[in-house]
Amino acid sequence: MKFWLLSFAFSWTIWFVFADKKRWRELFSLGFIALVYALATDVLMHYYPLWIYDGQMSPLPELANAFGVYPVVTYLFIQWLPKQKNIWVLLAYWFFWTGIAVGIELYHVKTGHMSYPRWWNTYHSYIANWILFWMFYHLHKLFRFERLSS
Repeated sequence: MKFWLLSFAFSWTIWFVFADKKRWRELFSLGFIALVYALATDVLMHYYPLWIYDGQMSPLPELANAFGVYPVVTYLFIQWLPKQKNIWVLLAYWFFWTGIAVGIELYHVKTGHMSYPRWWNTYHSYIANWILFWMFYHLHKLFRFERLSS
């Protein structure tokens, strides 16, 4: 349980140090979408567990991730989008962020706080992260959230 509280606190410490707080209206809108997505997938995992946290004895892991890691990573991902948006720059940017995301997951797996009881594995998560970051990027463009920072 202490691991998940530290994970939550570490996520928000990273946010307090690195976040552009002037853009909070724009970036928390997308962070909220990421939070809802995290909670929805964790509810689905109770019915069809592709991954589990600490044997699912408590809702704390899901809540710590949903209210900590997901909104903070999404916030920073959109905050630091490159100004130059050609395909090569964006691909490099995606590789960097999907690497961070899968690195966080690998840390959880290696420390025994997360496991895959079925066919899911880290490679599936890596692909899912590409899809998620693509989705967050396009939602940011589609809904023009940057107007909220003006």
